[in-house]
Amino acid sequence: MNQLNERGDEKTSERILRKAEEILANEGYDGLSMRKIAARVGISQAAIYRHYSDKAQLVARIVAAGYGRLVAMAERVFAAQGSAEDKLRSAIRGYIELSLERPELFKAVMLRDIGPAQKGAEVLAEGVSSGRRTFALLAQTLAAGMEAGTFRRADPEITAQAVWAAMYGLAARLILERVPPGPRRVALVDGLAEIVAAGLRGEGKVNETR
Repeated sequence: MNQLNERGDEKTSERILRKAEEILANEGYDGLSMRKIAARVGISQAAIYRHYSDKAQLVARIVAAGYGRLVAMAERVFAAQGSAEDKLRSAIRGYIELSLERPELFKAVMLRDIGPAQKGAEVLAEGVSSGRRTFALLAQTLAAGMEAGTFRRADPEITAQAVWAAMYGLAARLILERVPPGPRRVALVDGLAEIVAAGLRGEGKVNETR
């Protein structure tokens, strides 16, 4: 009986999370409320609090789930055979493709204020690679490329943050401008990958100091 209750609670928890994600994507953080979620799931508002303490915890779970998908992609890409540059190109494509799978959720989480959960989406702080698996993998790959002489030497973490900013920027514009799938979108993503790789190789005197 307890096992049945646990499975039922788990399914209810998942339903709450799915509806919260749907509302967040379509109506934004301000449009998300425990009352609205309860109505969409078909349970009492009080029942939600058996699973989630508040709206902030729900949004944090949504952010964590999205980050989990990103980690899975990064681990697959960076574990594959190939040079540091090959892995970097694949990571750029993978990040943008993942962002485009759920464009409305990307906008809601990455382009708007999401309250206390915002901290979980921040990536430009010093030391981010020590607490974020994706940044650790990217920084390690960049460092390996620098050690091999493929990339010019620089701070791996700051370089990883700059690469992320470039990926994020293109993903955001593709979503905001509703660029459809097709050759142009592919060319834009591949073009970014080439520009980033060329800059890391030191071609074109990128960021050269005199």
